[in-house]
Order: sequence, then structure tokens, then C-alpha cells
Amino acid sequence: MVDLLAQVGALDALLGNRTTDSRDKRLHIGYSEAAERLNIPEKWLRERISTLPHRKLGRYVQFAEDDLQAISDMHFVSPGAKAQKDDESALMTLQPSKRSRKRS
Repeated sequence: MVDLLAQVGALDALLGNRTTDSRDKRLHIGYSEAAERLNIPEKWLRERISTLPHRKLGRYVQFAEDDLQAISDMHFVSPGAKAQKDDESALMTLQPSKRSRKRS
């Protein structure tokens, strides 16, 4: 009896893995699933779509796995590390504006 239950459990596990594998092998996903996987509101994605990597198939916006990874990487914060923008601005030299007043 225990062997039979083990076989049924193994069969359920195989069937469960099949549905998971087919979902993971999808090439593109929509807003709702992308938002769920990134753990953010769907509205946030929709409002910022022009600045985020995505695929456009006709009028449909889709996200590939690489797009989701790029979105996540774009918003990576490393505490204690200086931002690259701060370093660049410190290195820039000040130059007078071309619209400066002429001196008399």
C-alpha cells in the first residue's frame, strides 16, 4: 500500500513539474506576470514602460526573461557605494556659460 501511495505521489510530482516547465519555457510574458515576478505593482510597470526594456508585438507589450533581469539590475542599490554620477560630476570642470554677460 505504501509503495502504491509513493507511486501516486511520484506521478503527481511528474505532472506538477510538467505544468511548471511549460510555464517557464514561455518566451514572453505580459504585464501582470512580469509585475508579479518582479514583486511590484502592475501600474508601476505601465507608467514607466517607455524607460524599461521590453518587447512590442504589434500593440502588445511583452517581457522576456532578459528584460526582467535588466529591469531588476537597473534598480540595484548598493549601500555605502558612491553613485557613478557623483564621481562624474566631481571630475567635470566648470566652464562659463556661453550666455554670460560681457564685462565692460
